Amino acid sequence: MVIQMYRYPKTEKGKESLNKIITASLDLISEKGFLNTSISDITNKAGVAYGLFYFYFKSKHDILDELIRKFNTDMRYYLKVNTMGIQNRIEMEKEGLAKFLEWMSQNKKYYKVFVEAQVHRPEMYIWHFTKLAERYKIGLKEAMDRGEIVKVDPELLAYVLIGIGEMIGRRYILWTNQGLNKKQYNDLGILIENMLRPKLV
Repeated sequence: MVIQMYRYPKTEKGKESLNKIITASLDLISEKGFLNTSISDITNKAGVAYGLFYFYFKSKHDILDELIRKFNTDMRYYLKVNTMGIQNRIEMEKEGLAKFLEWMSQNKKYYKVFVEAQVHRPEMYIWHFTKLAERYKIGLKEAMDRGEIVKVDPELLAYVLIGIGEMIGRRYILWTNQGLNKKQYNDLGILIENMLRPKLV
C-alpha cells in the first residue's frame, strides 16, 4: 500500500511552498543522494521555514515517496500523450520506447532519485513498476486479441518491455549520457518488431 502525502495545500501560497520543497528535494537528492540530504538542507534550499516541511511530510522518506509518485505520473502522462493515435501496437511500442528514452534524457534528476528509492524505499520502487505493468498488460492483451502481436503471457511481456527500456536508458543515458545514435534506434526497432510480430503457425 502506498501512503499518500501527509497534507495537501489549500491555498496558492501553500502550493507554491510545497512546490519549492519538492523541487529542492529533487535537486539535492539527485545530486547528493538520499542519505547525504538533510531536511534542513531541503528547507534552506527551498527558502522555507524548517517546520513547514513537517506540515506536509512526516519524514524524509515521505518526500522520497512523493517524488516517486510524481515521477511515475509524469512519465506515464508523457508516454500517453506522445503515443496517442498510433493504432498498430508494434509501432506504438517502438515509438513508446523512443519517447521513454527521450523523457529519461530530459528528466535525469528524477531517474537518479528513482535509483535511490531502490535502496531507501524499495516498496515505492516496486510500486512504480507494478503500476506501470498493471495498465501496460491490458493494452498488450488487447493487441494480442486483435492479432497484432505474439500471444504470450501479457504481464510477462509487459515486464520484458519495461526491462528493455530501463536497461537501455541506464546504459546510454544515465551512466554515459551518450544517447542512442540513429542506427541504434533503428536496430532497437528491428529487435522490438521481431520479438512482437505474431508467429505464423
